Amino acid sequence: MLTLVINTATSTTQIALLKGEELFAEDSWQSKNNEAEFLLPRISELTPELHQIKKVICISGPGSFTGLRIGITVANTISYLNAAELFSINTFEYLWQQAPSPESALLVFAGSRGVYLYHPSQEVEIVKLEDLAAKLEKYPNCFGDISPEQKSYASNFIETTHKLSDLDHNKLTPCKIIQPNYVKEPSITPPKCCT
Repeated sequence: MLTLVINTATSTTQIALLKGEELFAEDSWQSKNNEAEFLLPRISELTPELHQIKKVICISGPGSFTGLRIGITVANTISYLNAAELFSINTFEYLWQQAPSPESALLVFAGSRGVYLYHPSQEVEIVKLEDLAAKLEKYPNCFGDISPEQKSYASNFIETTHKLSDLDHNKLTPCKIIQPNYVKEPSITPPKCCT
């Protein structure tokens, strides 16, 4: 059974193909909000036989509007067309699997002026950059997926790598359809009323 795993929620877009829980093939690239152009062709390069995919896993966010919109649409569509099992995991649970220590803080991009601060023992919190250093005082280090500018506010930031093949399958949530969790709602101008 082939499993397709899609991550368009972080700054690096990742796809992986698993046989059982073992890695068969993978690809990744720096996201430039161009997933509509590259995601499906790269999945096709991993496996030209898309009909063999019987399980689909997707990171559901938080993440950028463009990335999640494309990644989740592709995951939902492939799952539907193949009558494949569908699973999701949020960005925090996915990235937490690479925590340098249980006392670490996870930081995730929440817009240019803030980050999500996550630790399994507390609620997710959005922290303004100017308040970040004070919030991080109780943690020996932090890690995650934030911009280079945001990293300059976190003196104890540790670079980590995250791989889809390391995904803890016990943390997955079964879905009929995956709903995206955007960093912020898209700013779409409402249509003007006709008179």
